[in-house]
Amino acid sequence: MHTKMQYENALSFWTLSFEYLMLVENVAREIAAQGNNWIIVDDYPIEEAEYEERTRWSDHRIIIPLLFNLYHGIELLVKGFLLADGCMRPGHKLLRLRQLFSEKYPDERELNSFFAKYTDPQSMPPVLKEFLDSNHLGFQDLYEALRYPSDLNFNAFNSYISLKYNGKDGIEFFKRLQQDIISARIAARKLGLILEQEANTSKLD
Repeated sequence: MHTKMQYENALSFWTLSFEYLMLVENVAREIAAQGNNWIIVDDYPIEEAEYEERTRWSDHRIIIPLLFNLYHGIELLVKGFLLADGCMRPGHKLLRLRQLFSEKYPDERELNSFFAKYTDPQSMPPVLKEFLDSNHLGFQDLYEALRYPSDLNFNAFNSYISLKYNGKDGIEFFKRLQQDIISARIAARKLGLILEQEANTSKLD
């Protein structure tokens, strides 16, 4: 049974998670809507400032911080549900958190599918898998690679080219990302309401 305190602690994580995920959702929508341009063909040479303005919603400018916000939002969301169940402990990596979530909530197919899609190299979008493969990274290294351009010793530097300059070919990724987040948020709200009801029942008992 979930307690009121567990639910309230979880709610603080869900609230912050939704803010990160909605940021990603909104940016992904805008990138797709603006065409993800990085080559501008015009009848006259354009100034650098105009180029920057016309490519402000393009993967080569914002995909790395976008992905960082995505994974931070996912981490907060998973941790929130584990806190609600009283099984959250400090120090777990995202893969382990995802496994714990699937063990505690095996019937939450929508959320389990969302978490697996963006953390399992076997099912993640090709653009993410290609980035890991080209840099010889495992998923456990992805979070750090989105935070810093090198390893801790400044010996190995990441190449981000596979994430960038995908142009029209990259639009589908952002469309799917937007829809995946919408579906995950709806599923998370439904599960959160169930846990809230259980917490209120526990308080009455």
